[in-house]
Amino acid sequence: MVLLEIAAQGVPGFAPAGGRLALRPGYNVVAADGSALRRLLEALWYPESPATGVPRPPGGGPAARAGLTLVGDDGVTWRVVRDLAAGVQLQRFDPERRAFQGASTDPARVAAALRQAGVPAPSRLAALLAVGAADLPSRRAAPPPGAVPAPPTRRALSPEEARRRRDDLARELDQARVAEKLQYQLDGLQSRLFKLEELLRAGEQIRERLRAAEQVASAQAGGGSAPALDDPPARIAAHGRAVARRDEALAKIAAEQAALAEAEERGRPPPPWRDRVALAGAGGAVVALAAALVTGLRPIALLAIPGAGVSAYLALRWVGELEGAERAGRRRQILEERERKAKESFERDTADVRAAMKALGVESVTELAEAMQRRAAARTAAAEARDKLAEWEASPDARQAAEEKARLQDEIGEIERRLGAEAGAYVRDPRSIEAELQRLDAEPAASSEPEPVPVAAPHPPPAAEALRGLLDQAVAELGAPALAVLRSVQPRVGQLLPAISAQRFAGFLVDERGNLLVQGGGKTVPAAGLTPGDRDLCWIALRVGLLEQALAAGKAVAVLEDAFGGLPDASRRALGRLLKQLGRAGQIVHATADAAFRESADHAG
Repeated sequence: MVLLEIAAQGVPGFAPAGGRLALRPGYNVVAADGSALRRLLEALWYPESPATGVPRPPGGGPAARAGLTLVGDDGVTWRVVRDLAAGVQLQRFDPERRAFQGASTDPARVAAALRQAGVPAPSRLAALLAVGAADLPSRRAAPPPGAVPAPPTRRALSPEEARRRRDDLARELDQARVAEKLQYQLDGLQSRLFKLEELLRAGEQIRERLRAAEQVASAQAGGGSAPALDDPPARIAAHGRAVARRDEALAKIAAEQAALAEAEERGRPPPPWRDRVALAGAGGAVVALAAALVTGLRPIALLAIPGAGVSAYLALRWVGELEGAERAGRRRQILEERERKAKESFERDTADVRAAMKALGVESVTELAEAMQRRAAARTAAAEARDKLAEWEASPDARQAAEEKARLQDEIGEIERRLGAEAGAYVRDPRSIEAELQRLDAEPAASSEPEPVPVAAPHPPPAAEALRGLLDQAVAELGAPALAVLRSVQPRVGQLLPAISAQRFAGFLVDERGNLLVQGGGKTVPAAGLTPGDRDLCWIALRVGLLEQALAAGKAVAVLEDAFGGLPDASRRALGRLLKQLGRAGQIVHATADAAFRESADHAG
């Protein structure tokens, strides 16, 4: 069920602009008296009960009338118009004629139709869907004993009163006939506007999915800081090949460096002048040559050849090893250069892959591949959502709906201005006014008036029992044990109660005797032992938790009075954001002028 409009005329305390409130799905904040709004809604929702809670205008004032328009769970647009002193009429919107048609004037049948349309039962409204300032524990002190007058019984009017009443009805009939045409136009436009908003809401849902997909894609891309990889599978495969080439080159270089190190460990040979064999060979050659010269025996000189050969061989070997050491030094430099080039080539070939790994915070290429797959899937989802949004925005229906919505809003504003100027608020159906005129003509005149019979004023429960009474009402309505009800609301209570109590309280418990206990400060205390202000905080947290459960159970309408004025500004703003979140599951009508709640509202009137 969704409320579209509430209006009243001649009802004290209900004084929005033009006597009319326009409502939308979600969280609505309206500038109206909360208690008057709730009593008025109860009078319209439950026409089988007398409207004793709605204030009547003083004597001689205009007749008190009220009405509301709603879209029921059955998809039908209904209107309830009630003269708080005469009767009620239920009207049904006919899409073909684009006008409301009378459905019933029997209060019982009207009430049954409204129940079928989604109007909550009185017990459910009181237990779960209504938050009143007078229900706060600090304000539930029992009034002094006394009596209040019961609603007066219907009596016959005196001739003068009948004349005045007939004149009032004649003026109302003229006004109703003027307003009927405007109201039919307004109803048709509002019904069309509601359907257009439903159509445009599909586009908003696509935008929400696109924003969610873009957030996921940004998160998968390291918050948008990860560089893009062209063809990630190919780049990751190239990274693997680069790693293999680097490892192979470094392995070969390491083997050659190990051979050079092994040669260095063997050391260089001693020079010929320090080698005893070389010195002996050279000395023997010199001695043989000298002996050949001295003795003249030339064959002795041949003995110098082996010694000189040994010495020459050792000298040539030493020279060759010196040259090898020099080549080893140059070879080491070449190997170092090859190692540097292999590493630089690897760094250059894998720079983009390693940058992506660093941005995404992964340690291996396998993790990078998985992250890139998730990133690609997120991008694909975002692209699909973007295409769907573009397709929806480009569709003729969406463009026409947006243009028609703007035009309808202008037309509705103009008709509402004319209706407020000419009719003031809802009026009854002309046929019901004519029927009352006929009844008035048929009634005999009377000169006496019965005195009202006083009845005892009901005494509300003591403030200390308000929390327990709230829980008992919820238990009776939900049909679940108190422990199960508390368990269902504990997550919301555990979030809201510490926020509004400066972390002094954390949640609720139920002991074995059914008493409500409050957790806070590392201990558990009975709810009845708290100060009135603390009981108010606990009551608000529990009330909002139960409200969330009722709204989550199906499309319902919650009515809130200005019951949160005692909270700090930061707590009220946080509560406003929470109520906006809860309004997504149904409709919340919050009567308050507090700017903290108006800032969070989906619609403020």
